[in-house]
Amino acid sequence: MLGCSHQAKAREALAMSSDPKDLITPTPRERELMMLIARGMQNKNIAYELSISENTVRAHIGNIMRKYRLQNRTQIAIVFALHAAPSSLRRDLAKAERYPTATQNPRALTAPD
Repeated sequence: MLGCSHQAKAREALAMSSDPKDLITPTPRERELMMLIARGMQNKNIAYELSISENTVRAHIGNIMRKYRLQNRTQIAIVFALHAAPSSLRRDLAKAERYPTATQNPRALTAPD
């Protein structure tokens, strides 16, 4: 389960500004890399997929982390998922103060009887 701090940090990165022109938008290459990270690919496989070196992959990841003020790959995956979500959902998530966790609502993750 993702920690609340990861979710909060990613949500904060997505909604750093209420002005649409100030929103940070990933470049096409960053989106590509973020998608592959979200799929769980390792740097070596990302490098092969994009026909670039592992050093270039690491540089892109570092740039993404600085740009969005993130600390790890999980947060990159969350930001990618939020950017890929419909704008209405992104807006709702950006306004949300807190997400429920499995410990707060254990039945939310189970199938109905």
